[in-house]
Amino acid sequence: MFIGRVQGHIVSSAKDQAIVGRKLLMIEPLKIGYTDDQASGFEPTGRAIVALDVTGAGEGQLVLITQGSSARMAGDCKDAPIDAVVIGIIDTAVADGQALA
Repeated sequence: MFIGRVQGHIVSSAKDQAIVGRKLLMIEPLKIGYTDDQASGFEPTGRAIVALDVTGAGEGQLVLITQGSSARMAGDCKDAPIDAVVIGIIDTAVADGQALA
């Protein structure tokens, strides 16, 4: 699993039947930034991942993502040809005693 920020959504008029009616999001994976050896917040990685959303996440929100075969275990994704799923919306993340979100 990893933490990411929703950057936008994908509109696709032609797709596999198993994901018709499902929301696809563009997620930027994040890493923890450090200042003076203490966590100082999340930093962008410059990467983008498309993930199926089963939580109702919106643009700008921090989310928890799972990938690979674990992704198909989320929600009703058993027969969906997917590799990444938003499985949680993050309210707070703490590292080194510092709230990051």
